[in-house]
Amino acid sequence: PEMAGGSFIEENLAPDWLKRYLAAKRAVETELLESSPPLRPIIVRPSLIYSLDRPLALPSVGAFFIGNKVGLPFVDRPVTVQALSHAIVRSMDRETVSGIQRYTEIDALNE
Repeated sequence: PEMAGGSFIEENLAPDWLKRYLAAKRAVETELLESSPPLRPIIVRPSLIYSLDRPLALPSVGAFFIGNKVGLPFVDRPVTVQALSHAIVRSMDRETVSGIQRYTEIDALNE
């Protein structure tokens, strides 16, 4: 819902199982973000995760790249499993990293 069109999609087009999943995920994220020190929440929100080892997945990966490039709401650019895993490990080592990490932050952690 924090993205343009997200509330409409979620309320009118998302299946019930997805609505339940998102509600549970947000409840956990809220608990983490509102916790007091010493907890430093790092919430990684990649969009589609892919690996070049799985060529059958590349058409859907390409669609996400295009959707993100043209500015479709709630379509983040895909990230590789390698980039995601490196970003998670690096985020634990960097005290300045906390909160929600989307693909742009994942990219920055891989620099």
